[in-house]
Amino acid sequence: MRSKILTRALSGTVFVAIMLSVIYFGSITFALFMAFVMLVALIEFYSIAHKLSVAPQRFTGFAMAVVLFFASYAKAFKLFDAAVADALLYAAIPLAMLAFIMQLYRKSAHPFSDLAYTFLGVVYITLPLMLMNFVYAKGGAALIFCYFLLLWANDTFAYLVGIAIGKHRLFPRHSPKKSWEGYVGGICSVALSSYILNLVFPEIALSHIAIIGLIIATTATLGDLVESMLKREAGIKDAGKIMPGHGGFLDRFDVALLSFPLVFVYVQLFF
Repeated sequence: MRSKILTRALSGTVFVAIMLSVIYFGSITFALFMAFVMLVALIEFYSIAHKLSVAPQRFTGFAMAVVLFFASYAKAFKLFDAAVADALLYAAIPLAMLAFIMQLYRKSAHPFSDLAYTFLGVVYITLPLMLMNFVYAKGGAALIFCYFLLLWANDTFAYLVGIAIGKHRLFPRHSPKKSWEGYVGGICSVALSSYILNLVFPEIALSHIAIIGLIIATTATLGDLVESMLKREAGIKDAGKIMPGHGGFLDRFDVALLSFPLVFVYVQLFF
């Protein structure tokens, strides 16, 4: 157990250092790294689909994901005229239609299952990650720093409190190790972290940080459970192996996939 925690801690530390660096060095560096994360997570997702006897259209899914992600960056940071940025986003539409046409020529026993998982990967993974471009453009690096630091505080303390004193199972049908004690530990860590982050980033009101923290505390664990539901159906423990002790990028970012779209909505409406 101690060796597992040490491996997880070392791997997590390296990952955090990389994430903080790409955020600090600017929006382009951050976007390129998140695009890499997105593609690896999509590979992991489509690999899980294959274990469920589904054959998604990988190339079509990757193409739609790349177009949507970089179109969102162009629109968020106003790299081009608005009409050009919109045209880039619209390019995903013929790609989506192409998926249906291509499926006609594939020999598959479950063609619509293949299509469903192709699009689900884009909705489940690409959509939340592409929205980060808009939040970075509106709130700057400081707001992205706050989001991820709150997310990691919640994830880390929920895990540590859960393995230390967790007794009451949160959702045993999908994740037998998640506990209510860990869930509360995550919420407490987010509350404390919100106060500390406001001292570090005084340009962001405490109310904004606290509300973003509340969104994370209430939805991050659910994001973890959703991915656990997928892995449980496929009969696997981890989505990948790119991060020792954590699994794949899909395992590491599962908590963000449900929480960040809600953070995006809050930032767009109230920040």
